[in-house]
Amino acid sequence: MQENHRQRLLEILDTCVVQMRTDDGNGAPLLAQCPDENEYASRLAEAGLSLSLRRRAAERRWAIERALKRLEAGEYGLCAECGEDIGQARLAANPTAVLCVLCQAELENRPRHGEDS
Repeated sequence: MQENHRQRLLEILDTCVVQMRTDDGNGAPLLAQCPDENEYASRLAEAGLSLSLRRRAAERRWAIERALKRLEAGEYGLCAECGEDIGQARLAANPTAVLCVLCQAELENRPRHGEDS
């Protein structure tokens, strides 16, 4: 079972690496060559989207690398909060999950700093 998890995490990691490499070379749009303001705005929006996608892929890669370390340490699939099993269905849906469903729900329902309870 652990080998299945390892293989899935490695496949997702490969996808993240590919997404991070999908770039125009230097990550900057060619703004100086824009014929008009509309083209400039379009390229600027594309650059922002590209940056967001690369950032998301980098965050996903970091989460997968952490999951692989937990797997090597024998801690993968155990809730970081309560120590119970996370559950195969949850791990299948989110292989980088560190909390079981109950602890995740509790975390999400806690009032955030500055919010009224």
